[in-house]
Amino acid sequence: MQALDIGVNSNVILGLQTAAKRQYKHEGAKMSYTIREITGITGLPADTLRYYEKEGIVLAKRRENGYRYYDEKDISVLKYIVVMKYAGFSLAEIKSIAMMFGLEPCEECAQTVKSLLESKIDELGRSIKNYQKIVKLMGASLPIICNADAYRGDEKALDYFIGQIFDDIRKGEFIK
Repeated sequence: MQALDIGVNSNVILGLQTAAKRQYKHEGAKMSYTIREITGITGLPADTLRYYEKEGIVLAKRRENGYRYYDEKDISVLKYIVVMKYAGFSLAEIKSIAMMFGLEPCEECAQTVKSLLESKIDELGRSIKNYQKIVKLMGASLPIICNADAYRGDEKALDYFIGQIFDDIRKGEFIK
């Protein structure tokens, strides 16, 4: 499999598969896994795996009896997907990246992926800053919550801080 060089650790890139169904041979390693085994390994429900297959993100191979099976490369791709989902990538974004890894490296592909990753890095940075604000608010609120007199004294400051976070949310600067 040829990997697209987008400045990401090559071990991560190698976890992606092409859209073509292939069978990989691993000496001494298990070659195929059932959907049940994959759910145990990845924590993804079987319905999610079927949905990813329907969407063309991960293509399970089929045995003669029609049962799905997955290989080591599929496990790597699924782990990659779990990490990307945790990082806030949409399924459409994940699919667009995963589809490019089956292609020969090209400048257009690299630029597309680079742009998407840079955008996500910026989004995650904003998200981290906003969550830091919330953590600060919670920390400031703890001593006040248990003491009504303290709350009355700091109520305006807390309301102002909450108002700032609220304004960020309304302006779209607060990323979930």
